[in-house]
Amino acid sequence: MAEDGGAGFTAWLAGTIAADGAPAGEEWLELGERAFVDTVGVLLAGRKEPAVAVLADTVLAEETGGPARSVAVGRAVPVGAAALLDATAAHALDYDDVDDTILGHPSAVLVPTVLALAGAAGASGEEMLEAYRRGLQTARAVAAAVGIEGHYEAGWHSTSTIGTLAAAAAAARLLRLTRLATRHCLGMAASMAGGSRQNFGTMTKPLHAGLAAERGILAARLAVRGFTADADQLDGPMGFLTLYGAAGVAAAAGAGSGGARARPAAGDPCGLNVKLHPCCYATHAAIDAALELRPSVPDVDAVVGVDVVARPGGLAPLIHHRPVDGLQAKFSLEYTVAAALIDGAVTLASFDDGRARLPDVTRLLERVRITAADTAPTGPSHWGSPFPAVVTVHLAGGGSTTARVDHPAGHASRPVTEEQLRAKFADCLASAGFDGPRADEAYAALRHLRRQPSAKTLLDVLADRP
Repeated sequence: MAEDGGAGFTAWLAGTIAADGAPAGEEWLELGERAFVDTVGVLLAGRKEPAVAVLADTVLAEETGGPARSVAVGRAVPVGAAALLDATAAHALDYDDVDDTILGHPSAVLVPTVLALAGAAGASGEEMLEAYRRGLQTARAVAAAVGIEGHYEAGWHSTSTIGTLAAAAAAARLLRLTRLATRHCLGMAASMAGGSRQNFGTMTKPLHAGLAAERGILAARLAVRGFTADADQLDGPMGFLTLYGAAGVAAAAGAGSGGARARPAAGDPCGLNVKLHPCCYATHAAIDAALELRPSVPDVDAVVGVDVVARPGGLAPLIHHRPVDGLQAKFSLEYTVAAALIDGAVTLASFDDGRARLPDVTRLLERVRITAADTAPTGPSHWGSPFPAVVTVHLAGGGSTTARVDHPAGHASRPVTEEQLRAKFADCLASAGFDGPRADEAYAALRHLRRQPSAKTLLDVLADRP
């Protein structure tokens, strides 16, 4: 096959990943640097989670030493192991960013992928940001082509399925694969992708991000050495788009003939949603609405009922209605609304196993009723986002109060300020044992990643010190 052969979606996508093109603009550089800040912060905060500890004990029992360094465990390890550990840690708290266009968590996969491979290769900060950009653009293009809502509602965890292809794209960019090698890389990654939403609320959910990062790197490293796959895998009749999406066949055909749905504007950075609560993003609008109502609910014992109305698809990840531990509570709309009303905040402490089982919150969550509706019960009839909510609190004596939130604080349309980003980062690093000066040093290095001469200088800043 000719190096530039092929007119389908896989060929087009590989071309966008491998093409030299114009350097990233200021908006992309800002988006990337802020994503690295946010992701490394939650990665460090998540590294002591049981899922990460068990994974590290298992992986490092057989794999020690190597050209990469895991941020989560602070040790030299093989490149794939670094990506596996760090991406799992980045997603362990469910505090990492969200992209509406993929209904998933791109940076928890991409940042560890880039850190692991760039650390071994000595790539510069600019090269890391460019690899991140190509990975995110790949995720968005695949999500558009596969029909992301149908893909997600079928039970696939897009952070893992689409994230594996995104990680492969970022790795292919860092390794400077040719277009043809990139097509093979994507074909391999498509056969490695997986991840079921049935595992939400367990240790396996963050493992999905780790596996996506590890497998994306494996696909790229194999492609460097001439390993092959179907060069048109994604849009083939038995390829990724057909298998993973209800709209896959039509999407693949459209992509191969210039279909716009699979080709978002390469120059448009589109914002990411930064989480201000460490739980499933589908709960955030309802949490914000409950927090807005809390001042008018001085006595939580007077609450006789709470109605939450959401988009039907917006309830898909919220599979735990009576959570028994902190992990399940992260995917419970009833629990998070109850916790917001009782505590006036939803924080890392809200998802301690002990807090999730206390009688005050378990009593109140039983009064929370969830309804899915195609049209909003108050305000404009159309919903304004994938995960909106209207919350109504009913009080003893017949009174009630209502709030609607379409986009929670931190959404791309309501971006966090520099102060909010820095405060979240400082809080995460404090929980990881970093003192104030070290947190400031780490923040500055990440926030000005484009100026870093190599990944090694950045990793040295993030390394544990005696």
